[in-house]
Amino acid sequence: METMKKEIETAFQALAIIAEMVTKFGQLYVLNISSEDWEQLQYVRDGLEKVIHDNGYRMNYDKNIKQNIIKR
Repeated sequence: METMKKEIETAFQALAIIAEMVTKFGQLYVLNISSEDWEQLQYVRDGLEKVIHDNGYRMNYDKNIKQNIIKR
């Protein structure tokens, strides 16, 4: 039982880190990035968000809520 709890906590921590990465993508719009690079970055961001979604969570962009991910 304890092992399963640790696995769930570790998985959540990994998803939280991925969510931080997705949030950082939002800061890129102010930089001078070529359209080709922007397309690739958007593809990566979409992939990261899919990992979050596929694990039963969704991104939270509300700054009033502390967690970057919310259970769906």
